Amino acid sequence: MSAAGIAVQGLVRFVYSVLVGRLLPTGYLASVNSAISTAMLATLMWPTSIGAAAAKFLAREAGDVGVRAGLTRHLARLSLLTSVALGVAAGGVTLLWLQPGEVLTGLLVGLLTVGWSGYTFVRGVQYATGRVLRATVWDGLSFVAAVAGLVLVLVFDLRAWLLLPLAAGYLLYTAAGWPRTGRGPVPPALRGEINRFVAWGVLGSLATGGFLQLTMVLAEQTGDAASADAYAAALTLATPASMLGSVLSLLLLPALSGAVGRGDLDLARRTTDLAHRGLIATVGGVFGVLVVGSDLLVALIWPDLSAAVPVLQILLVATFVLAGTVVTEAIQSATEHGARVIAVIRVSGFAVGLGTAFALLPALSVTGIAVGYLAGMGVIGTASTVVVWRRDRHAWAPLMLRVAAGAALAGGLVWALSTRTTGWLDAAAVAVFAVGWFALHRKDLLAVAKRS
Repeated sequence: MSAAGIAVQGLVRFVYSVLVGRLLPTGYLASVNSAISTAMLATLMWPTSIGAAAAKFLAREAGDVGVRAGLTRHLARLSLLTSVALGVAAGGVTLLWLQPGEVLTGLLVGLLTVGWSGYTFVRGVQYATGRVLRATVWDGLSFVAAVAGLVLVLVFDLRAWLLLPLAAGYLLYTAAGWPRTGRGPVPPALRGEINRFVAWGVLGSLATGGFLQLTMVLAEQTGDAASADAYAAALTLATPASMLGSVLSLLLLPALSGAVGRGDLDLARRTTDLAHRGLIATVGGVFGVLVVGSDLLVALIWPDLSAAVPVLQILLVATFVLAGTVVTEAIQSATEHGARVIAVIRVSGFAVGLGTAFALLPALSVTGIAVGYLAGMGVIGTASTVVVWRRDRHAWAPLMLRVAAGAALAGGLVWALSTRTTGWLDAAAVAVFAVGWFALHRKDLLAVAKRS
């Protein structure tokens, strides 16, 4: 069910970009995606971490009804206050700097920020309390509302209101799922632990998800409308995959935190190992297929944006490096200081990636921005994996060798296709990669299928 929710939310931005990119003039695709990225970037400055805190602490404190009720009330209040404050800030930044003088755009960015912030909190509460089915149903209903609204906006040529349907969809989800709260004690020590978790989580979220959204803003600010549209197209296809990491946290963080809270560290270790192997085997295959088939995919969706292909391939690899592991949740759930460790690793990767992007931007334009993002995610993914690998003594060496072999296969196929026009050979290459990846990860893939 959570996979269905991921797919639906990924489709929202995908459908938005396809319709805007195909039906409106050059520049609109980059402009709309830049505005969406601004709202998502603002949300990462606090509300996203409050949603993660709900997923962790409501699950960990499940045994005490009074504390859980008070904790829900405390987190709901924080979510509401920060959402409104950041909505005003995001709207102001849009109005004054990103799209000067566009009052309506600024208002809609602010509204979208509030809606996305509320969505992340409500989803965290629902996953922590086992309401995954409910969350997925409302994902679908909010998707219908957003897409139907966009169609109406396009039919009546109300281009200034393009962001309204998306904001309305997230606000609908928030209103429908806002949790009931009750009065209950929230011990000062627990309140302090939550504040530290959220503060470190903000740094970590900005350094990963924030970095991805920032790259779109940077691409739009280059002034090259065609290149910015190409980057927006690539980001549109990579974003659904990037959402996997945040949704995975909502699944694994409550489970691992509950095991740690009961003192069952062996269960937490086994859960991490099984989830890590299963995720790499399944997600790696999907990402590899998308990388090898990028030419064909872009040609089908945006025939005039072939420049998006190399950017898309780079962004997909970077996203897999980050989203293809579960080690972040293993670190955050283990101790009170786990969020700080993750924040330090992610900020280091962000610094490396942003420095690389600015260094390559003059020579490579938007491709340099994508390479910078890949460099940053490489630092974060590698460091996080090594920490858990060494700490828990996992037998991951053979797994990593199989991943390296799969990456080499994908790279070879992409190189072989680089001198040919898009056609049936692309489909054949995708099939070759899929067969090769299955052969490498057959045991783990069959285990996932059996457990499912």
